Amino acid sequence: MDVRNIAELNSFLVLDAIRSRGQVTRRQLAVELGLSDASVSRIVQRLLLAALIAEEPGGKSARGRTPTVLRFVGAAGGVIAVDLGGTRCHGALADLSGTPVAEDFRPTGEGRRAASALLDCMAALRASPQAQALPVRAVVVGIPALIDARTGLATAGPNVHWQDFDLMGMLADNLAEPFEVDNDTNLSALGQAWRGAGRGVHSFVTMSLGTGIGGGIVVDGHLISGRHNAAGEIGFLPVGSAPGAPRETRGFEEVASGPALRRQAADLIAGGASSSLQDGFSVSDIFAAAIDGDEVGKHVVEDLIAHVAAAIVGTTALVDPERVILDGSIGRALQPWLQQLRTAVETRVFQAPEIVISQLGPNAAVIGAIARALAMVSEQDAPIQLARRSLG
Repeated sequence: MDVRNIAELNSFLVLDAIRSRGQVTRRQLAVELGLSDASVSRIVQRLLLAALIAEEPGGKSARGRTPTVLRFVGAAGGVIAVDLGGTRCHGALADLSGTPVAEDFRPTGEGRRAASALLDCMAALRASPQAQALPVRAVVVGIPALIDARTGLATAGPNVHWQDFDLMGMLADNLAEPFEVDNDTNLSALGQAWRGAGRGVHSFVTMSLGTGIGGGIVVDGHLISGRHNAAGEIGFLPVGSAPGAPRETRGFEEVASGPALRRQAADLIAGGASSSLQDGFSVSDIFAAAIDGDEVGKHVVEDLIAHVAAAIVGTTALVDPERVILDGSIGRALQPWLQQLRTAVETRVFQAPEIVISQLGPNAAVIGAIARALAMVSEQDAPIQLARRSLG
C-alpha cells in the first residue's frame, strides 16, 4: 500500500471507527465516513485478512437480511514513529490500530547529537512497559530535511545543520526492523489527511513554520514528491527582502523561521526600538509581546504575516488547493492574526483557499509517521495473508 496515495488512509479511518464504536455495520461506516459501500467493503476485506477486525452476526433486523457487525480484534505488534525536529525529538510507540501507548520527549541538538537523541528516544520506547506486548514491526522517522535519493545522505536542512549527515546508514546499523525516513512536513500532511484538517479534503497544502520551514502538497489525493523528493520545500520561496537592500530577495525560511524572527527582533532592539523583550527571549515571547502591544513584537509579527501571505499566494497560484493548513510552533501561533492573514491573501489570488490552523498541536508529523509505519506493516502482511487465503 502506497500511503502517499492519501485515499489509502481510508483504511485507517475505517479501523479507527470500528475501534472507537466497539461494533458497527458496513453501512454505518459508509454513512459516518462519507465512503461508498464498495469502498467500505474492499477496506473491510483487507482488515479481515489482516486479522485486525472480526465480522459476526448482528441483531435481528426489522426487515430484510440481518446485517453483520464488525468489531476490532487487534493484533500483536506495534510501530515506532519519531518526529526528529529542529529543537525537540518526539517519539511514539503505537499499536496496530494506530493508538499511541507510550511517548518520549527530549531535546534534539544538531547533527550527531540529534542522531543520539533519536537512538535514545527509540531505546526508551522499547524499554517502556507497554512495549513488552508489542514487538516492533516498523519504524518511521521524520526529519526537517530531505534524504538525497542518490547518496542516502541528509540534505536541504539549513537551520538544523544536517547537510550530508548519514542518518540512513546510522539507522541501518542500529535497527533490525524495516524503517523509512521522510521529510517531517510530508509526514505532517499524512497526519492531517488521516486525523487532522486534511481529512476528507482532496487537495491541500501544509505549511510548517518553526525552527525551519517546509510544506507538504496533496493534489487529488496524492502527496506530491517531485523529482528530488523536494516538492513542498516552501522555505526556498523568494518572499522577503534583506534589511537595507530592498532589491535583494531572500527565501521564506530566511525571513520567517524561528531564528529569523529572533534576529529581526534583536536587530530592532539594537537599533533603539522600544521593547519589553528581555535578553534570551524566545519566539513565543515575541508573539506574547505583540499581543500586549509591544512595538518590536508587533513589527515582527506584521512582517511575518506579510511573508506568510506571500508564500500562500505563490503556492495558491501554482497548486490551487482547497485548504492551506498552518502548522509548526510559529504557524500555530498565528491563530490571533488568522483573519488578517486571510484578508491579505484573498485580494491577491483568483480563488482563495481556506486557511486554517492545525488542530493536531505539535503531533502532526508523529501521527503521519504512525500512518506510514502501519502501511509498512500492511505491506509486510499482505503476501502472508494472500498465501493463507490460497492455502485455505
